[in-house]
Amino acid sequence: MEQHSFRKSVKGEENVTSRALHEYAQSSPAKLKALTGNRRRILQTLYRFPASSVSRISREVRLTPNTVKWHLNALKKWEFINEERVDNRSVFFPCNFLDQSELQILTILNDESSSVIFKNVYDHPGTTQKEIREMLDLTQNTAGYFLRKLAHTGAIEERQDGKFKHYYPSREIMKRLEDRQRKSSDYAHSLVHRLASDGIEVTELRIFGDSFSFKFRHRKGEENIMFDSNPFRNVIS
Repeated sequence: MEQHSFRKSVKGEENVTSRALHEYAQSSPAKLKALTGNRRRILQTLYRFPASSVSRISREVRLTPNTVKWHLNALKKWEFINEERVDNRSVFFPCNFLDQSELQILTILNDESSSVIFKNVYDHPGTTQKEIREMLDLTQNTAGYFLRKLAHTGAIEERQDGKFKHYYPSREIMKRLEDRQRKSSDYAHSLVHRLASDGIEVTELRIFGDSFSFKFRHRKGEENIMFDSNPFRNVIS
């Protein structure tokens, strides 16, 4: 079992220096590619927006869908990410990062139209469908369709007041925002230990409230990489 030395640094941050996560055995050059170049950008995108489709990833990293698919296949082969069908489309997310209910909610929230409406509800709790339509310049059918989807997955709550429905961020969403921040350390250590088991030497791990970073070594030297750990924070920012 690897030994770590832990020490607190600035407020809200934890610094973890590895004494010997792994003796730098024969690391896999292929797997190291997941932490560099376009695959690194795709992996970082999936930590920031897990349960994203190929088209969403393509827009974020500015690569063609075919190029993104090629990199995704490599990341799946090396077990960095998973793929699942949700609502008749394929979505991708890091391994051991989402439970099933989070997968359903984030698939909806990562849709651009749903995301815009959710952010509006989050910023203006208690708003009505009419107010949402006017603020976002949406048709009644479009607003109604996405509000129903968001309510069905538990992202928002409907409260009836007379003849009007008012929309609020769900208590479930608010709870997940807090839980994810507390669990940032768990996700960071899970990935780092996975890399160590593959012979990739991680020399330093730093954990923040909604993200983590680590340094890893390869033949050309040492490199730093950062991942988000709270995708619910990202959908409202």
